[in-house]
Amino acid sequence: MFFDSQSKQKTAANTLPFYIAATEGAVSQQYRVQTQCRAMNCHVEGGVITTSEENWLVLYVRPDGSDLVANNQQGSAAGKHIVFNQLLSDFSSKLINASVDELDNIIDQALAGFGEFSNVDRCYLFEFNEDMALMSNTHEWVAAGVTPFIDELQNMPTSSLPFFMSHIANGLFKVDDVSSLPESAAAEKAVFEEERIFSILCVRIMVNDTPYGFIGCDIIGSPYSWNTFDIQYLRRIGEMLGNTLQSLHNRKILQKMQLELLEANKQLEQLANIDGLTGIANRRLFDTTLKRDIQRCQEQGLALSLLLIDVDFFKQYNDDYGHVAGDKVLIKIAETLSNSCLGSDDLVARYGGEEFAIILPGTDNIAAKAIASRILRNVTLLNIPHEASAYDKKLTVSVGLISQSNDALRSVYQRQGEQSAMWLLNHADEALYRAKNDGRNCSRS
Repeated sequence: MFFDSQSKQKTAANTLPFYIAATEGAVSQQYRVQTQCRAMNCHVEGGVITTSEENWLVLYVRPDGSDLVANNQQGSAAGKHIVFNQLLSDFSSKLINASVDELDNIIDQALAGFGEFSNVDRCYLFEFNEDMALMSNTHEWVAAGVTPFIDELQNMPTSSLPFFMSHIANGLFKVDDVSSLPESAAAEKAVFEEERIFSILCVRIMVNDTPYGFIGCDIIGSPYSWNTFDIQYLRRIGEMLGNTLQSLHNRKILQKMQLELLEANKQLEQLANIDGLTGIANRRLFDTTLKRDIQRCQEQGLALSLLLIDVDFFKQYNDDYGHVAGDKVLIKIAETLSNSCLGSDDLVARYGGEEFAIILPGTDNIAAKAIASRILRNVTLLNIPHEASAYDKKLTVSVGLISQSNDALRSVYQRQGEQSAMWLLNHADEALYRAKNDGRNCSRS
C-alpha cells in the first residue's frame, strides 16, 4: 500500500505510482510504502517499457538512505550525524524561548522530525504523574498508514508494566525483537503485540533530577536491531526535551512565587485596611476613601453624605456584660450597618472604639436620612439586652449626619482643600453630639 509521506493519507487511485507511470509514461515521487512486514519512506521511480510483444510497467522502490555509498560507511555516518545535528539545532532554537502555549506544538514537530529522520513508525512522549503511579501518552507522531494509540494510552498504571519500568528507571529500554522478551515481560509483550510493535526503543527524561517521563519510538511489522547511534540520537532528543521542560518548570515555579508574593502583598494590604475584630474597613481605609470620594464626587457632579454612628452607653454595656459580650455586639453592629447600606460604593468603617462611620457617595440628604432611620430600626430589631438603656432595655445607637449637594461640596473643597475631609467629620461629629444630647437612639444632621 502507498501513502502520502506528508499528509499520511492513503494515496488516491489517480496518484498511485502505477497510475502515474501508466498515464504519464514515468514516475519519480516520494511515498510511504506499507508492506506486510513494515512501513518505510521510499522514493519510487519507474515507467513503461515497450517490447515487441507487450508493454511492461516497471517500478523501482528505493528506501530512503539507500542512495548513500555503501562502501563509504564513514562518509554515510558523518552525513547522518550532520543531518541530525541540524535537526537538533533547529528544534533547540525553537524550544529555548518557548512559552507554555507553544511547547506542545514544538514537541509534536520535534517528534515528527525525529521520526521521519530515523524512519521509524511511531515516535512519542510519555509523562509520569507526581508519584509515578500513572503514565500518559501526551504527544505522538505516526508515519503514514500507522495506527495512532495516544487516546488509548492515558493514565496507565505503571505497575502494570513492571519489566518496562525496571529498565526505564535505569535510563533505557531497548528491544530489538519483541518475540524474544522473557516470561517476566509477559504483560509488556502482550501490549506490544496488540499494537503490532516488533522493536521498541525508549529513553528516560529527567527534570530537576526526577524522572519526568520517557521518549520512545517503535518499529512495526518486523524486528530491527537498534544501532548505537539510534540510542545516542534518541537520548539527545530526550535531553533536549528534558532541559526545555526543566526550564519551563523553573519558570512556572518563579511565576508561582511571584503570584504568591502578589497575593501575600494583597493580604497584607487587606490586613492593613481591615478592622481585625469586625472585618469591615478600619480608620486608615476610611480616611483614604473619604478624601478620594470628596475629590471624585465634586468632579463628577455627585452629592456626598457622611454618617457617624455611636453605640449608646457602650461603657456600661461592657461593665454589665463583659468585654467578650461587648466585642460580639460590635461585630453585630458592623454587620447590621453593612446590611443597611445599598450602594456599591458605600463604605462602612469602624472609626474607633464603639464608633462607626459610613461614607455615602452619590447620596443626597433625603436618601441619607432614610439610611440613618433604617440603621436605627435594624439595630433595635437585633433585640440585644442592655439594662442601662432607656429604650425597652435594648441596645441602641445614635447617628450624626451631614449631606452636601455637589455645589455645596465644591464650595467646601474650594475653601478647605485638603482639609475638606476634616471639615465634614467635624460637622458629622457635631450632629452626633446633638443626637446624644437629644436622648440617643435618634439621628441628627
